[in-house]
Amino acid sequence: MAKHTVRLPQKGDRVGASGREGVFVVIGVHENPNIADLRPLKGGPLQKGIPWRTLTFLDEEDASQHAPRIVREATKK
Repeated sequence: MAKHTVRLPQKGDRVGASGREGVFVVIGVHENPNIADLRPLKGGPLQKGIPWRTLTFLDEEDASQHAPRIVREATKK
């Protein structure tokens, strides 16, 4: 189940964003200001400058699962 938390986003995280439809992958994280750049999983324009506080993290996985998922998504077309 998705949780709205104050977790810091990382590249490869799958997220939802308040006010935007769809599921996104974090492709860039900026700490000043606290914003992220997102790529829609189903295609479409990049969403840049999205505030961290609007993100809902969809993945609850440990670090051992993180890298294989990123590789799988990067090679899937």
